[in-house]
Amino acid sequence: MRRGFTLMEVMVAVVVLSIGAAGIGQTIVGFVHMKDRETKKGLALLEAVALVEEQVSSPGPCVAPKKDVNDTALVVVPVSRQGVDFSLTLERLPGGVALQWVTVHETSGYWNDLSLRRVVRCVETDSH
Repeated sequence: MRRGFTLMEVMVAVVVLSIGAAGIGQTIVGFVHMKDRETKKGLALLEAVALVEEQVSSPGPCVAPKKDVNDTALVVVPVSRQGVDFSLTLERLPGGVALQWVTVHETSGYWNDLSLRRVVRCVETDSH
């Protein structure tokens, strides 16, 4: 009586192990992609917060106040940081005070809807 495995048994075992290894490899690749995406989402959030805080720490000029109800009086500025794109929107608050809304919206697509909004002081200019 012979001991050992036949060539056919070894080949079947190799095929089964190869399929299992390929499945595990695909799972690992999927986790790496997910980790990269979550890292970029975290970076986008940190950069959005930094943009808002920059507006707080060093106020810019005030946006022109609305002239009538149809006037939006918005200024939209595209900003790109660390490979993440944002739109920075400034909107003057009514009432003649030197305050405006600052809205940062992430436009790169890492978040479905990342928008941060805060009221900040602004600097009056003579042109208003």
